Amino acid sequence: MRNYFFVSIVAICNIISAQTKLNGSVKDTNNLAIPYCSIGIKDSEIGAITDEKGNFSIEIPEKIAKSHLIFDAAGYKEVSKSIEEIQQNSVIILKEKEVSLTEVIVKSEKMKEKVIGQKTRPMLTFSKMFDENVPTIEQGNIFEIYPNTKLNTFNFHIIPSSKYEEITLKVNIYAVKNGLPTESLLDENIIYKTSTTGWQKIDLTPYKFRFKNVNQIAVTMQLVSFKKHNQEDFVFGISAKKSLAKDLLFRYQSQGNWEASSGVFIANLEVLYSKDKLTINEEKSEEIDTKTQELISYYQHKEKAKRSIYGKNKSGKYLDINDAKIYYEEYGQGEPLIFLHGNNGSIEDFYQQIPFFAKHYRVIVLDTRGQGRSTDLTNTPYTYEKFSNDLFQVIQQLNLNKVNLIGWSDGGNTALIFNAQHPQLINKTATIGAVLNPNGVSEELIGNLKNLANKPSEDTNLRLIELMLNEPNITKSELNKIQNPVFIIAGEKDEVKESHTKEIQQNISKAELLIIPNSTHYVPFEQPKILNEAILKFFKK
Repeated sequence: MRNYFFVSIVAICNIISAQTKLNGSVKDTNNLAIPYCSIGIKDSEIGAITDEKGNFSIEIPEKIAKSHLIFDAAGYKEVSKSIEEIQQNSVIILKEKEVSLTEVIVKSEKMKEKVIGQKTRPMLTFSKMFDENVPTIEQGNIFEIYPNTKLNTFNFHIIPSSKYEEITLKVNIYAVKNGLPTESLLDENIIYKTSTTGWQKIDLTPYKFRFKNVNQIAVTMQLVSFKKHNQEDFVFGISAKKSLAKDLLFRYQSQGNWEASSGVFIANLEVLYSKDKLTINEEKSEEIDTKTQELISYYQHKEKAKRSIYGKNKSGKYLDINDAKIYYEEYGQGEPLIFLHGNNGSIEDFYQQIPFFAKHYRVIVLDTRGQGRSTDLTNTPYTYEKFSNDLFQVIQQLNLNKVNLIGWSDGGNTALIFNAQHPQLINKTATIGAVLNPNGVSEELIGNLKNLANKPSEDTNLRLIELMLNEPNITKSELNKIQNPVFIIAGEKDEVKESHTKEIQQNISKAELLIIPNSTHYVPFEQPKILNEAILKFFKK
């Protein structure tokens, strides 16, 4: 049985005379950092984990210097790199996994609440300690679950003698085979911070875990960072108790071998469950409802956007335009390129466009008044004319002579109006899902907006809803005034009618049209590569 008073990797490496030290970073295909990516060598105790900024440092003993490092992050495809490859290029790029969605129909009684695991801490326990020098160490537990289970919370007990100002934990969830964890069940990181000891509660409902016909799962934790109390040694451990079942799990790093030992952590899962097995509707098992899939995809991208640096960069600034303060951020150098987001959106919605275009332009991204971080001191109805005037004042205050514009949805409407009003300030414009008037969108969307306006909730911004119901009202004669090149873009399944999109293109003398296949109104989320490269090619003509 392993001695769990762990020896750190640093100590192990000290007995090896020669080592190779690697420093680098892990990013996605949009050049965004991937925090807490696991890095390891198969069947070894050598591993690392990226920090919050996606950076890593790892020392490789000479005896395994020809091994490959495996980079594994939740929601991304695993990548294997040799040490030589990493020395030549220390930036590791991971591609996102494709999310497969299946439809199921549950035929069972109403789901019940249940706590699975240890509900209380007994008098006699022992501690499973974490090593401050080895953030790759994983420890956890196997849980028996029901055929139809939803996870609500994960609760665990930190020993009262732990000493720290704050710890950051990464929670992992795995499938189980032959009593050991196998593949990860996560599409994104679960990160938990605490400054307390005793019972801890992690809300899992945002991750929408639903297990179908699964008997066991493993939940493990890693200590990825910590802050010490002044002048005190760091101490952190999880309470456990003796049992005959081998439910205690341990491994040094993501590519190491799992070990299971007798005992159980003082931890539990709060779940909703039913004992009945799920019945799959044969006619619909291969096809999920389109609207549901689109909605899931939209919220997944919104969550990723929130986790990006965009829209909350410390270098962001405000411009005072009398009755509002417009928040903006800048990236890159060169010819100015301004991004305008959609209704109830913000800068972060362009998280897949900003890093791409910042390589070619001085990218300026704005939060529209009353949205994102921008303020609005008025209470009058919103108009695209007002948004256009705001843009004019921003350009004037930043002393820009000519700019390029990319506008999505409401931002596209604003871009067209601004382009017609101030042609002397524009080089080229690209609009995504823009409209001339409310009749340009589907009747279903108009009906949904009217319902929201008639029965608003506490979160409903009526001014934004009424804006879409009443505006814009762009005439063909206004479009005829636009003489600079304009790229009109929409998704194949856009809420904006294709005939309407073509009408915009046909009334601008130097306009080109692009309908992107397999896309909805959320093209910048769904098809960033195709969109970015097409706009860049158009702008560079």
